[in-house]
Amino acid sequence: MIIERIKTGLKKRKVKVFLVFLFFSFLAWLVNNLAQTFVGTTSFELNYVNVPPEYLLVESPRSELRVRLRAVGFQFIGFGIRKKSIQINLSDIQKKSDRFYIPPSVYRKQVRDQLSNNMELLDMDNDTIFVKLTTLESKEVPVLPKLNITFAKNHTLMDSLVIEPKTIVVNGPKSQIDTISSVSTSYTELLNLTTDFTKKITLVKSRELTKTNFEPTIVTISGKIYKFSEQVFEVPVTMLNLPDSVQVRMFPDVVQVVCQAPLEVLKKISSEDFLVLADYEKIEESDQNMLPVVLREKPENINSAILRPQEVEFILKKE
Repeated sequence: MIIERIKTGLKKRKVKVFLVFLFFSFLAWLVNNLAQTFVGTTSFELNYVNVPPEYLLVESPRSELRVRLRAVGFQFIGFGIRKKSIQINLSDIQKKSDRFYIPPSVYRKQVRDQLSNNMELLDMDNDTIFVKLTTLESKEVPVLPKLNITFAKNHTLMDSLVIEPKTIVVNGPKSQIDTISSVSTSYTELLNLTTDFTKKITLVKSRELTKTNFEPTIVTISGKIYKFSEQVFEVPVTMLNLPDSVQVRMFPDVVQVVCQAPLEVLKKISSEDFLVLADYEKIEESDQNMLPVVLREKPENINSAILRPQEVEFILKKE
């Protein structure tokens, strides 16, 4: 009984050893064969690069190229797992009438130059590759800030917002460029401001502008904030175009100018820095003996100046 078991175990061991040797023999045979050179066909993916700067590739031409190669077996297995990508250089494009194309002789050389040394291109599709290009156009358009700005109490913006750059260049196909008259920034909130600010904001491009580029794509918006004070100045009303034969009395003949400016600026301002006018020629347009007054002159370095009232009552007396 024991002897039989020993014989059975030896037989099983011999089988296992045989199978191991058989596997490694097959593996050596496979490696040896795959290392040899074969002739076969495969497909390459085509990627189009170096579009001439004055043109835009509207749609990609053919995406694959069927080729016949002489290469080692391992390479064909690699092609089966992942297709090789070949770049088609559009700087070599040619034009006839209104059509752009790449002849087989040109892209054949491009394909051959991208193969490894142990590959040989034997044959490939000989169809001309036609490429659809459109002329790029460009123009300058203004930037429109889309902001919500609020200020802390007694604070306001000095002068106006500074946008850098004020205009940008948009370039793309004419059909898209013609629809653009301005470019907006993304919506931005700047709330309760008390100090100067500088903010970089991205420009918004609509989804329809798939082939259009903005240069630049980001603008800088800045502003100076100052704390202001308020002061009221009493300014006499001067009548324009008054005939010598007419006298006019105005009620009131002195109006208030409410100014907002930094305190150090207000200290240097007097009533003589303002000129408030009423025009006699507009009396004929009045049906209620009320005449509008306007602030013709004011200091340049103040934030705002408001007249109170903006109309005066008048009485005419002819000599």
